[in-house]
Amino acid sequence: MLPPFRMPSRATCLGSGKGEFMIDAAVIKTLTVRDGRKAVFAILRDWVGIFAAIAIAQWAGNPLVTIAALWVIGAFQYALGDALLHEGAHGNLFAERKLNERLDVVYGLPFLRTMEAFKTEHLRHHGQLGKSGDYLVEDYRRFGLDRPHNIAWVWLLRPLIGWPAWHYLRQLRGLSPKSARRLATAWGVAFAVAWATGLLGPFLLYWVVPLLWCRYAFFYWSEIADHYNTVAGVRTRLHPVLNWFQHNKGYHAAHHRFPAVPWFNLPVAHIQLDQIETADLSSGPLETWRQLRRAHGGASPVDAI
Repeated sequence: MLPPFRMPSRATCLGSGKGEFMIDAAVIKTLTVRDGRKAVFAILRDWVGIFAAIAIAQWAGNPLVTIAALWVIGAFQYALGDALLHEGAHGNLFAERKLNERLDVVYGLPFLRTMEAFKTEHLRHHGQLGKSGDYLVEDYRRFGLDRPHNIAWVWLLRPLIGWPAWHYLRQLRGLSPKSARRLATAWGVAFAVAWATGLLGPFLLYWVVPLLWCRYAFFYWSEIADHYNTVAGVRTRLHPVLNWFQHNKGYHAAHHRFPAVPWFNLPVAHIQLDQIETADLSSGPLETWRQLRRAHGGASPVDAI
């Protein structure tokens, strides 16, 4: 059996004791300050990016430009519905914690997610990383990463044909009644408005297609890249363009050690605070690909902890 990831030790995560990495409490306090203005700007940036990509595709009227625009839209959908929703789940967007939850109407519901469902699942991932209670262990099994596999098929080709949408949409069946009602209401209203205004076609093309094809592909790639086949349990990806699009989500090791540090301070946390396993440091997609393919030992996802 192949080990998707290993759990970092408590010493690696927190650093206490002789010879271990010591954390400066004053620095931590400075880095964990929320900034609502930056949160609003990040949200607006992504929505503007989506509508700009739509406008360019409409103006060009070229199939190739449209396909490129769909992937740009999907990238911003991922930035909103995954990266910023993730920040909100940790209370890192706004100092008023309830505001992080209420605003899932702009970075959750349009992307088939609710803060309630995401927060429950994600905080369990932090608390039980790599253990049976971590949803990622089951996802990796469904991806086929716990047994011999063709990584080119799993990593490259499968997301391009839309398989991640099938996988993640099935998980909506496990939503609580409250989350299911909120999603049904929001999407029912969206479809009704699109139909009533004669914009059902553009809505399907420029929102639903990139959501199901591109945004789910980005999420799938991130799930695998963040933890699969790592030495210390978490991978750090430093590519500047990807981190610009994804609100520094590539600084994943720093985030797991210091989840209260907002996205805009993660690069500083990575430099000043994070004790990183260099074998899990990636400069970009090509380096990540090499790390995913490198040799690893034999253990199940749970036994590898």
